[in-house]
Amino acid sequence: MIGDSNPIPISLLKTLVRLEVETGKLYWLPRSAELFSGGVHSKEQEAKRWNGRHAGTEAMTGKTSRGYRHGPLLGRWYRAHQVVFALHSGRWPYGHIDHINHDRSDNRPSNLREVEALENARNASTRSDNTSGQPGVGFDKSKGKWVARICDKGERIYLGAFGSIGEAVAARKAAERRIGYHENHGRSMS
Repeated sequence: MIGDSNPIPISLLKTLVRLEVETGKLYWLPRSAELFSGGVHSKEQEAKRWNGRHAGTEAMTGKTSRGYRHGPLLGRWYRAHQVVFALHSGRWPYGHIDHINHDRSDNRPSNLREVEALENARNASTRSDNTSGQPGVGFDKSKGKWVARICDKGERIYLGAFGSIGEAVAARKAAERRIGYHENHGRSMS
């Protein structure tokens, strides 16, 4: 669905999968013969075969390399969090879908929020290549000090050099609050 300006209609989506709101899991619904093209087997036989194999089982259980659940719907691939959003809200998302708790496989509607790219970036996990364990904080060997930085609307802002990591982290956290970062920003992925 990413980049797809013409996703399947919500009314059709509701006939394909069922959302379990409490868990965010999707389950295949039985399909009618009209959804099959026929060929070697009749449409009715194809529907019976598909329903015997899939109806009632969990849908969209594959994972992308970035940890998002995904799967095919009528020959097109969709990310599960977008399908959950669409089923729960009655429309496809316009912007990004942020996993509030940073767990990309937790697709409960209460853990998803529609945001613009900038807002999504303000609730990011600590990067895997971060050596300090704190976003925007690093040790500058040439200065022998801890340095804090932050980005705001694409502009990288230098917050200062500090004698301790604690001071650098405090400066970074104060800037995050001032700019409007989400309280979960910088937490490790679950």
